[in-house]
Amino acid sequence: MKKPLLLLSLSVALLTGCNTGPTEAEQKAQLEQHVMAVHDSAMADMGQIFKLRKNLRTLRDTLATQQTDTTVLLQLQENITSLSKADEAMMDWMRNYKAPDSLQHQQAMDYLNQELQKIEKVKTTMDSSINAARQVYQQHEL
Repeated sequence: MKKPLLLLSLSVALLTGCNTGPTEAEQKAQLEQHVMAVHDSAMADMGQIFKLRKNLRTLRDTLATQQTDTTVLLQLQENITSLSKADEAMMDWMRNYKAPDSLQHQQAMDYLNQELQKIEKVKTTMDSSINAARQVYQQHEL
């Protein structure tokens, strides 16, 4: 009696041990969490965008009253515009993102992978516009 019970227990343990990969629901949840982590990281930079845009506008307006070279004013305006576009890219992504709750597994995974690419592009756009704006502001701040 002990042998069959031991064999049965061993068989169950082996079969259970072989299925160690994440379930479809876990895969979807992990990918969705990754998408949201990139989004959250980008959202953390929104304050910098607003602050830099305000600082660049103030600097542009101050320099404009001092008859500053128009090349500098244009450079400041281009960076203000770049920051605004980065902000709008984030707002567009958030407006268009829909949680894939009603999709089949593969459709949900495809959708989340597309959204991951989109939000990573938004994050890259935000980072580059912030870095460029900082550099221009530091060059010309009073």
